[in-house]
Amino acid sequence: MSRKIYVIDTNVLVDYPDIIPYDNSARPEQPTIEVETAHLIIPSAVIRENSSFKKEHTERGYTSRAFLKNERNEVEKNPVPSMEEVYNLDSGATIKVGGKDTPVSLLPVHKSFKRCLPFAPSDTDMDGQIILTALTAMALEKKLPIDGSADVKVMMALCGEDSEVTLLTNDNGLAIRAWQRGIRTSRYGYKYPEPYTGRRDIVVTKELFHEFYNTGRLERELFEAMFPFERKLVANEFIIMRLEDRDDYPKDFNFGFDPYFSHIGRYDCDEDAIVRLKHAQDFPCRIKTDGQAIYAEALMDPNIAAVICTGPAGSGKTYMATAYGYNACKDGAFIGVTAVPCESHSKIGALPGDLDEKMDPDLQPLKNALRNYLLNEDKKLSKELETLRKFGATSKVRKELTGEDEDTPTKRSIKEKLKDRVDLIWKNWFSSVPIENARGRDFAYELAIYDEFQDQNASQADTLIKRIGLDGKIILTGDIHQIHAPYLDETNNGLVYASRMLYDHPMVAQVCFTEAEVVRHPLVKLIAERQKAGKNTPPQTNVDGGHNG
Repeated sequence: MSRKIYVIDTNVLVDYPDIIPYDNSARPEQPTIEVETAHLIIPSAVIRENSSFKKEHTERGYTSRAFLKNERNEVEKNPVPSMEEVYNLDSGATIKVGGKDTPVSLLPVHKSFKRCLPFAPSDTDMDGQIILTALTAMALEKKLPIDGSADVKVMMALCGEDSEVTLLTNDNGLAIRAWQRGIRTSRYGYKYPEPYTGRRDIVVTKELFHEFYNTGRLERELFEAMFPFERKLVANEFIIMRLEDRDDYPKDFNFGFDPYFSHIGRYDCDEDAIVRLKHAQDFPCRIKTDGQAIYAEALMDPNIAAVICTGPAGSGKTYMATAYGYNACKDGAFIGVTAVPCESHSKIGALPGDLDEKMDPDLQPLKNALRNYLLNEDKKLSKELETLRKFGATSKVRKELTGEDEDTPTKRSIKEKLKDRVDLIWKNWFSSVPIENARGRDFAYELAIYDEFQDQNASQADTLIKRIGLDGKIILTGDIHQIHAPYLDETNNGLVYASRMLYDHPMVAQVCFTEAEVVRHPLVKLIAERQKAGKNTPPQTNVDGGHNG
């Protein structure tokens, strides 16, 4: 065989089902490995694993069922092969899926093949069975017998870099085991451009800044003329304008806090101009950073139906989304907020209680955001907290805060009051649904918040984005650098997929917070900045107890 041979692992097939060119599937535009002119091999172990997944009410189960159905449709178009043909990659046992010039073989492992190998994985070791399939393909490529009659040394010698067989897997453990057996491996995915941030920080001329500051508008043609080498403006992209010399700013420009954010504009494709922010100043809580001003504008704009927000922990992603949802419901913009926690580890069926009780651990980030919002924005609670922190819980302060004497056995702390308020707000305006049950839902007239969206794969993300209903709005939040789901990374997660899919659409705004915009605590900001810079290793300690550097 002259063409490349790729053995496909289960995780690649589940996460990238379009690697197999069925008639009803489009091929990826920029795969990391071009397989269209290669020979693809699907191990029997992969068929077995997908058969076990098909019973799941998850995205993996859906993908497995679709794969098995498509594969059966394809094999039944071909004549039934003999057992001898099955082990000949050039025979009729190889099918051309979808009528494309991409042969696909369903290759089992010969029962006696392990006799000529220095290792023998069990039938239940799926990774081991996939390694056996790759070795079988290498033997067939070299025209060696696979019935166990070959010499062990001969079989060991066939492995190495000169083989045309490559195992495509995103499983690090399997890749290491395969490498130990002389099998070349490679990851598979899609090539993505640099993530779109939805914002552009740019130093402009004094004339351009004053033009925007005074009129609240900057024509696209003028911007492009002044910056001919800048990339094309994108719908709802935010432009943060700065001047090199502080003295060039207008005399009345407020460096401390400008409620109108006069240095930030949004590209309005309908007006074909960069326009001043119109809604951020009406946001229900105080804005502290440029990123939060951009996020507030996107949330408050009634013409924006989807907001994608990424950035480090502590920048305000969940806090602002929750505060916006609560106030938008009070103002009649939505009938309620549906929270969909997207953490990959959630197994609510194993937890005690009803559905609300099962989901409560995953909803704590949003409830915590509500609690902090009330502490920051509710004047009565803020005053109580300030008094408590100033004077401590003396008997006089206790009586002032709770209306009860010190000896009263039931004293309600601020924390208890907050919990009651949060529970009441949640009951009136908020609901939640497990991510597994979001399929088929229609969030009409609702705000849907998908938290930790980076833990979804492309197929799952596609399903969830389509849940938006009439007069509804969706908010996708997460951090592409904090992924907890297996086989996902900074290039193939749900946030990146959504960003690419909804790029440059007038109804979509994207916001990316920077490490410098972390507002939770100075220590969190420090950690985020060091993670970004790769300085997360402790200083080296000398033998005498001192530190290097």
